[in-house]
Amino acid sequence: MFKISCRLLAVIALIVINFFAQSANAYQTALITYPDYNKNWKQIYFGKQDQEVISQWIPSYEYINNWSESVVFHSYNWAKGNNCYKFMANLLASMASRNKTMRSQIIKDRPEDSVAMWCAEKTSSMPAQCEILRVTSAYEGIVSIHYINKNPKAFMQYQKDTWLPIIRNVRIYYSYFRWDRVTGKETSVQLQ
Repeated sequence: MFKISCRLLAVIALIVINFFAQSANAYQTALITYPDYNKNWKQIYFGKQDQEVISQWIPSYEYINNWSESVVFHSYNWAKGNNCYKFMANLLASMASRNKTMRSQIIKDRPEDSVAMWCAEKTSSMPAQCEILRVTSAYEGIVSIHYINKNPKAFMQYQKDTWLPIIRNVRIYYSYFRWDRVTGKETSVQLQ
């Protein structure tokens, strides 16, 4: 009798563990390798609202209200299963509606991972800037990754060739357990 109840208890425990493991959220982290010319970046904003997380980073020598380069990670958990190319096209259309001088170039247009580059001239509501935008599928939804540079000339001459491979190579890592996450702040961004 004791053997049967121990086995039954073990089976029930496995079922309960499996149930909770399947319903638990993974801990998402974006892994980025910053360029050799400046590996020191600092987080200036982290916010969670509903099913979205935004994290913004700038070079360590720049100021919160006066930066020229920035990397922004935006996790949209409500968008799980959406087409990344269509999602990116909507982000680009939204920007184009705010600045009519915007010119974009689609680099990759896949449903699971898409990349674009765009530049816009200065307007009364927006500084001149260029951006590399990547929208990629993640375990819990979609993540957009933005490299923004407020110096279009420097972007076109130097940064785009440096930053395009960096943004394309950002990896979304996830684990079921918080202690299993990558936690090096200089190379990882919490998206949960």
